[in-house]
Amino acid sequence: MKRFVLVTNTRWDEAPRIRHQVAHLLLNAGHQVLFLERSNQIFRPEESVLDPNPVRGLTIARIRQLMHPQLRVLPHLHKLDAAFVVPQLRELVGYWAGSDPVQVVNFRHDGWYLRRVFPGRRITTIINDDFEAQSRLPTSRHIRWALERTCKASDSVLAVSEPLCERLSEWCAPRLFLPWAVVPYRAPRLSVEGRKSLLYWGFVDVGLDLDQIERVSGCLSRRGSDWRILLVGPTQTRNARAPIVRRLRSLANVAVMPPSSLDELPIDESLAALMPYRRNGTTDAVTLANKSMQLLARGLPLLISAMPRFLNAPFVFRFDGREGVDAAVDAVAANFVRLQPEMEMYCRSNSPSSRLQLLTG
Repeated sequence: MKRFVLVTNTRWDEAPRIRHQVAHLLLNAGHQVLFLERSNQIFRPEESVLDPNPVRGLTIARIRQLMHPQLRVLPHLHKLDAAFVVPQLRELVGYWAGSDPVQVVNFRHDGWYLRRVFPGRRITTIINDDFEAQSRLPTSRHIRWALERTCKASDSVLAVSEPLCERLSEWCAPRLFLPWAVVPYRAPRLSVEGRKSLLYWGFVDVGLDLDQIERVSGCLSRRGSDWRILLVGPTQTRNARAPIVRRLRSLANVAVMPPSSLDELPIDESLAALMPYRRNGTTDAVTLANKSMQLLARGLPLLISAMPRFLNAPFVFRFDGREGVDAAVDAVAANFVRLQPEMEMYCRSNSPSSRLQLLTG
């Protein structure tokens, strides 16, 4: 058993992201985890907490910050905030771990000061493609300033996409850290003929390309009234869900559903996992969406749009190219059974143990 400190800019009670998956990966391996979440206060400091959680081995903590991350628009503001945070971190981690050694998994692009808190301890930094969203200004030089120093202060740096590995290689030697199969592969039970829905399972939010969804809906309606699209998941952006529902309300074969686990959904009626995203800087960098392995483990091929750097694999089909939606759906149906062994092998080769080894060193 080891003790791991996870430094994040995420609340534990938010919709699960890779931070939560890493925490559960470590917990399932029998390790103790201190999950340092962000403060919700912007202008008023929030008190530290040390909260033993019902999840065995997990403790959630939060410390006071001098200013919100998006207000640190100059290097000296980063330094000023670090001077306020570092003593608290030392005290908090010391109270939690005592004299036990700890390892650090850092998810913050601005965690450059962590070496001061953890001298001689292993620091693994995981960088996601959304770090630039921390900047609300036309310039992101202060983001680059913090990211460079964070990478150089880390013992190892992991990146969630190939383009991000390329960018970070200016300062370090990053390794690719893709999602893994959190559940074992399960062979589909229903025949292809009975699978007449496309399942989107993720954030029902501004990242969805509604034009593409309407296009897919039209193609499915021509196949028959029993074909449909299910959009299942939470919404993070304030007030974003209502406009999405209003626009899609006229499409009889599209249903928007609240968050549900995959096991609560009609997986055996789904032909493929739909990923209808719009083009932007974040999706252009995606190598493998965070939810992909869970969908592949249920035997669902991936039907995607945008994401030009996405994994090139036999079980990934595009519907935004020259061939269009009908050709992509036909290709999925024709190859659904043949692709199952390949998806099973891919899930096995991307197991939890393979990712745990990168974290534990």
